[in-house]
Amino acid sequence: MARLNITLPDELAETLQELAQAKKIPSVSGFLADSARLKLAYLRDASAMDEMFGAPSPDEQALIGQMIDGGTLHGQDVA
Repeated sequence: MARLNITLPDELAETLQELAQAKKIPSVSGFLADSARLKLAYLRDASAMDEMFGAPSPDEQALIGQMIDGGTLHGQDVA
């Protein structure tokens, strides 16, 4: 296994350490490894979707951005 030296924002590091101490996550490094695996799987899936269907249009990208940011869709046809 490789070792990486990473820097996290203080608040995030504290939260992860608290979760590990409370046994809500097995370990900080395990949590970060699982998170990295999930993100990599998402990126691979996104690349596969782009290969099959082409890159999203600007309108599709804006819609995705709104959904991710928790915005509401007012009067937009999403069909």
